[in-house]
Amino acid sequence: MIHALVAAAVLSQSYARSRANENDPASQCLWWKENTRIVYRVNQAGNTETPGDTEFDAIKRAFSTWQTELAACSSLSFVEGPRSPSREATYSPDDSPVNQNLVLFREKACKQQVAAGDACWSDGSCGNKYDCWQFSEGAIAITTTSFSPRNAEVFDSDIELNTPSYIFTTVDAPPCVRGAEAVTCVATDVQNTMTHEIGHLLGLAHINDAASTMNPRAVTGELTKRTLDPGSKKFVCDVYPKGQASKLCFIPSVSLEQGRAAKVGCEAASGLPLLALAALVLRRRR
Repeated sequence: MIHALVAAAVLSQSYARSRANENDPASQCLWWKENTRIVYRVNQAGNTETPGDTEFDAIKRAFSTWQTELAACSSLSFVEGPRSPSREATYSPDDSPVNQNLVLFREKACKQQVAAGDACWSDGSCGNKYDCWQFSEGAIAITTTSFSPRNAEVFDSDIELNTPSYIFTTVDAPPCVRGAEAVTCVATDVQNTMTHEIGHLLGLAHINDAASTMNPRAVTGELTKRTLDPGSKKFVCDVYPKGQASKLCFIPSVSLEQGRAAKVGCEAASGLPLLALAALVLRRRR
């Protein structure tokens, strides 16, 4: 792809933007069109391990945290849609009913129920085909963002949470002891996790700042990512300024390629009570 014009502005180092190609720092940044009302829908099954409907409330609070910043200075907004029966984290360019900005808990691991030779492993469709977690068992959550390869405009973004490997909780205290996680203490906090993943949905990448919402590491019992750091707040105002067009990294040329999807995961390093940076995976969409 030929870049027609390169912007001269230098972005703050207090945040990092996701790009169409994570291995190419000169590739386009992902972005939502200005004035978009991003309607999110949570799968109606929720998380069967979480008492009551508390997981739905925690997810709503995470989106509300970002919405407070969007309302202050941004052209974007979050709208909660009705709970969805869909279990498909996917996007179709045909404006299909499956196109929902979906949040869902995967309750089964694909490796335990899908044959090793199944073609879904090569095309990445096991999760939707068998309603299971197809990614690394160490990944707490995955955000899949579908966007145009011509200019990286985002069309759809879905968040999946890894219930087979983690106990997701909604209480505020006390923190669980690692290895003795339960729903009665703070293990992997739903609101903490979702606030981070919504940052990916909006176009933020990981950043190695311990105080950042977008830091990829989190200990058992962590709640700090529930609160947005100044850099993440600045991103909202910089990239999606109210009354202006969304800010691209450069003006793209025309491309005849089809859509793509980026996956960002937050992954626990083996033997460590931390989250480690997971690879951004690009997949061609048809």
